[in-house]
Amino acid sequence: MMWERGYRALDLATSWNAPMTLLDDVDASFTGERKLYGLPFRFGDDIDGPSLVRATGDATTVIPVDENCQWILFAHALEEPSLFEGAPVGETAAHYTLRYADGGAESVPVRQRFEIGPTPRLWQGRPIPLDWGQTPFLALPDAQHQLMHRTCGRYDAAGARFVDIDDPQARSPYVLPYRFYLWPWRNPHPERRVAAIEITSAGPAVLVGAITLSRLSEDPFGRTVSRELIFSLADGSVDEDVAVVVDRGTATYAYRTVDADSLSSPPGWGGATNERSGYVRVAATPSATVSLDVAGTVTAAFTWGDILDQGRIVTADGTEWYLPGHGRAWIKGTIVDDVTGELLTCRLHFHTPEGVPLAPYGHHAHINSDGNTWNLDIGGDVRLGQRTYAYVDGEFEGWLPHGQVVVEAVHGFDYVPLREELTIRPGQRTLELRLKPFYDPEADGYAAGDTHVHFVSTHGAELEARGEGVRVTNLLLSQWGHLHTNVEDFTGQPHTSVDGTTHVFTGQENRTAMLGHINLLGLRTPIRPWCTGGAEESDLGGGLETTLAHWADECRAQGGTVLLAHFPVPNGEAAALIATGRLDGVEMIAYDDYNIAQYYRYLNAGYRLTLVGGTDKMSSEVPIGLVRTYARVPDPRTMDYWDWCAAVRSGDTVVTSGPHLRLSVGDATPGSVLTNIRGGTVHGVAEYHSIFPVDRLEIVVNGSVVKSRRWASPSLTGSLEFDLPVDESSWVAARCYGPGDDIARHRDVWERPIMAHTSPIYLATGDTYLRTDPAVLNEMLHLIDGVEQHIRDRARTSWPGPVDHRHGTSDHDGFLLAPLTEARQTILQRLAEDS
Repeated sequence: MMWERGYRALDLATSWNAPMTLLDDVDASFTGERKLYGLPFRFGDDIDGPSLVRATGDATTVIPVDENCQWILFAHALEEPSLFEGAPVGETAAHYTLRYADGGAESVPVRQRFEIGPTPRLWQGRPIPLDWGQTPFLALPDAQHQLMHRTCGRYDAAGARFVDIDDPQARSPYVLPYRFYLWPWRNPHPERRVAAIEITSAGPAVLVGAITLSRLSEDPFGRTVSRELIFSLADGSVDEDVAVVVDRGTATYAYRTVDADSLSSPPGWGGATNERSGYVRVAATPSATVSLDVAGTVTAAFTWGDILDQGRIVTADGTEWYLPGHGRAWIKGTIVDDVTGELLTCRLHFHTPEGVPLAPYGHHAHINSDGNTWNLDIGGDVRLGQRTYAYVDGEFEGWLPHGQVVVEAVHGFDYVPLREELTIRPGQRTLELRLKPFYDPEADGYAAGDTHVHFVSTHGAELEARGEGVRVTNLLLSQWGHLHTNVEDFTGQPHTSVDGTTHVFTGQENRTAMLGHINLLGLRTPIRPWCTGGAEESDLGGGLETTLAHWADECRAQGGTVLLAHFPVPNGEAAALIATGRLDGVEMIAYDDYNIAQYYRYLNAGYRLTLVGGTDKMSSEVPIGLVRTYARVPDPRTMDYWDWCAAVRSGDTVVTSGPHLRLSVGDATPGSVLTNIRGGTVHGVAEYHSIFPVDRLEIVVNGSVVKSRRWASPSLTGSLEFDLPVDESSWVAARCYGPGDDIARHRDVWERPIMAHTSPIYLATGDTYLRTDPAVLNEMLHLIDGVEQHIRDRARTSWPGPVDHRHGTSDHDGFLLAPLTEARQTILQRLAEDS
């Protein structure tokens, strides 16, 4: 065999004396010339004939060498599984001897579980293989870790994908992961030519599959910890088709670097990546070849030792490769309130000046490889754009490199986001970050809540909420076909943090594809079914078992709070719910012209509707509370979950994705009804405080902007006073926006606009607030008619046999249609009164 980049596999053909069938599952064994850890080995290729060296008894097996070498690599194993039958660890199993051309010799004992171990077995009838976790201390299995396919694979391997490497021992049924152990023996006298290798058993049968020599001083399998390798493509982008492959070592998946020039305003709210720049973490021997693979084609290659020597190289394809400094320190860090000095839960991100993200230990640098995370690995971290943040409870630990590091830290909308360039010095062990308070909404009596969160655990929701300054999180169980989520989190009572400030309540989002979705908060007992009417919400081909109105009635009977999710879509039963007063609020998850226009139309028709905000968080690509509800509670310091729900029902709310917006008319706040304003004028004030720049503030009356102020330079604070003549019952609300005609947007998965909107204050010229709009009322009737016809003519309501429904009545269609009849009568009565 020829030397190959410092290594040569010996031809053992003259020494083979045993068949490969001595190994279990021999048909799956490798034969012939093989690369193991990027190194050449030569195994036998005749499974039934002589293809192994088997050393037993007192006889000595002599293998000719006649070479100078630094290392000798044995692919060997013990035939008998005596270790698993009680044989002592460390017992000598054989002696290996180097015979030098000058007549000298060096011998070494080969010990059980040190240099050698039993060849793995299939272990029929045992659920856990005995060789697992008992490989030799000084040898490696012949199977190298391999990255799993990055985007494809079997459904039942989805969980294993997060481990990165393919672990054959984790498969069921059990698959033999290897046959031999690779033990590297450093030649004690590399200057002396080796004539032969002698193998003498000390009792157990020794099986040798292959032997390889090395002329290099490097440890053949490497002992250097991985380090970052940064590369910049001449063209194209770093995506999931781009891989960096190392033959004599390991490399992680390739990820894009953080684009240091892509900064949010304020910082800490996401950023883009540099599409042409990426990084991997490489652990390799100097002789290793590093290759760039693009969609299965190698486009560049170089030797790891060359970049270790030079620090930076450019390959023929124009790709630039760079090794940053490799010093590092294990840092214990804290984040504190700059005023009180108390620990502060927050969202944290680090990256190097070159754009390599650094996660605190236990967190992701890249959530799910930067891919979509719907219902997948979504707790404790969040990604905005392509920048990943870790939620830390005031303390963190982990590796940071010596030299410059960029840090971002955020605590919701109430603190000034931090972005600093730090210097980590050799010997440094600690780091303190301080966040400055910006605005305290609770001083005004307002406490933040997110009305709509999915998939995270109760404690994960608590951590994220504390990090974002959200006092109340409504975690909603639901159904998605055969997937039922957060069922185990339902207790019928709030989970409250140890300090009593943060509350997580698992309620329900009950859903149908046509009729709509409804959030049921504060439930004491579950209201089933959670979803109905077939896919996509319920099971495929399922029947329509109930309606939103009946769910709302059951929730109200428990003292719960009923919100229409992501108003008004799915736009089915919304009109009936509003007409019959079954809603405590309508939810905004993203400011949209259509949705807000629909809200205004119902307000113009005289319906008093509280506006609430929630994220509908279903992935790690949106933080809890990015869209939130501030509700005014009697005392934020002692507030519990029930206080917050009652505050929502009272109507004094503000929906925001950043700005703290306030509105008052006289002494009245949102949700209030001012009566007997007979042809007079009311005075109002709107003001905002925002860590996000705002460029306009508007006063909306009966759906039209009657007063506005626009700042040439976006501002963090602003106010607007107005005098409003009132000659009819009217509603008034305030809203503000991030700068730009298209409104500045967050970097979450839906790129939601930065804005805030208050619930209305209602102004009446007489004793009672009365408004109407016949056009809206007639459209509501059309919606009700549409839902009724859907139930009568299209929905699956015909079960194939006798059915005893949950509602207990024999007239199932009558049960479904009753709330629609009630709603229609209510609207017709209003139309009659108006005429």
